[in-house]
Amino acid sequence: MKKYLLESFGGPEVLQLKDHPTPDCPADGYLVEARAMGLNFAETVERRGEYSRGQKCPFEIGKEAAGVVVAAGPQTSRFQVGDEVIVIKFSNGCYSEIIVANDNQLLEPPRGLSWNERAAFANTFGTAWFALQEIARVRAGESALVQAAAGGVGTATVMLAKALGMGPIIGTAGTDEKCALVESHGADACVNYTSHDFRDKARELTEGLGVDYCIESVGGEVYDRSLELLAPLGRMVIIGFSSIRDNYAEAIPRLHPLTVFHRSITVGGLNVDNIKYHHRRANWAELVTFAEKHDIRPHIGNVFAFDDAAGAHTCLERRQSVGKVVLSVA
Repeated sequence: MKKYLLESFGGPEVLQLKDHPTPDCPADGYLVEARAMGLNFAETVERRGEYSRGQKCPFEIGKEAAGVVVAAGPQTSRFQVGDEVIVIKFSNGCYSEIIVANDNQLLEPPRGLSWNERAAFANTFGTAWFALQEIARVRAGESALVQAAAGGVGTATVMLAKALGMGPIIGTAGTDEKCALVESHGADACVNYTSHDFRDKARELTEGLGVDYCIESVGGEVYDRSLELLAPLGRMVIIGFSSIRDNYAEAIPRLHPLTVFHRSITVGGLNVDNIKYHHRRANWAELVTFAEKHDIRPHIGNVFAFDDAAGAHTCLERRQSVGKVVLSVA
C-alpha cells in the first residue's frame, strides 16, 4: 500500500508518497480502505514540525478520512467488514491507502454524502456544532459573527447557524468572490476584510447592540476587534490562531477576568483534538440527524489526487482554498 510518512519536516515538498507494507489488523481494531481524506490547516503546521513540542520523524500525518472497513479484529463489534465509515485519528495516520483504526476512531457518516463529502464532514461540522451547541448554547434569533467564513469550519458554521434560525449572520473573508460564496450558504452579509472593517457592518446589522455569538480562528487584531463587538451576554468561541505562525506563547493575547466580568461576556475555547467523539456519540448522532434533516453537506472547494498532497498543502497555506480541501483516492 502507499502512504505518506514524513522523513523530515519542512515545506510541501517533504510530502512523499511511498510504498509501505500493508499493516496487520489489530485484534481490537480495524483496517479501513480509504476513499478520500479531509485536510486541515493544522496538518500544514505539523508538516513544518511546529504544531507541538517533541515532534519527531518519522511522522505520520492526516487526521480524517472516509472509507470502507476491509478487516475487523475478533475483539471488535461496533463495525463490520463492508461498513462505510468516517475515520477520525487525532493521533494521525490518515494519509494512507489503508488506515488502522479502533472503535473510538470510527464514526457513522450522514446518509447521502459522497466519499469526498464524508471525508470533509467530521472536523469541520464537528467543530462548528460543538462550538455552537455545546459551548455557546446559541438560540434562534441570536446574531452571529463568523471569522474566516469561507473556510471549512466557517462555511459549516454559516450553514448550521442558518438552519438553527440564527440571524443576522455576518461572515468575513478575504475576497469578494469568497464573500459571495459565504452569502450563498446563508450569511446575511459577508465583509471583505482586506477593504472594509467588519465592525461597521456588524454594528449596522445588530443596530449597535453587538453580536451574540462569534467563532474566532484568526487571532491578533481580528481577535481584538471581535471581542470588542460582543454584546452583553455575548459568547466567543476560539478555535485557532491562523495568523500566528510562531512564538505562540508571546503572540497570543491575554484576557483579564475583569474584562469578562464588567462586560458580562463569555470567552471559551474549543480544540477539536480534545473532543472524544466516542464519549459523545449522542452529540454526534444529533449532528448527523440535523445535517440529514436540513440536507446540509460540506462545501468542497478543491479536490486533489492522492499523490498530490504537496499541491493540496500549498493550496491551504496560500489561502487559495474555499470550504474544505480533499485528497481523493477513488
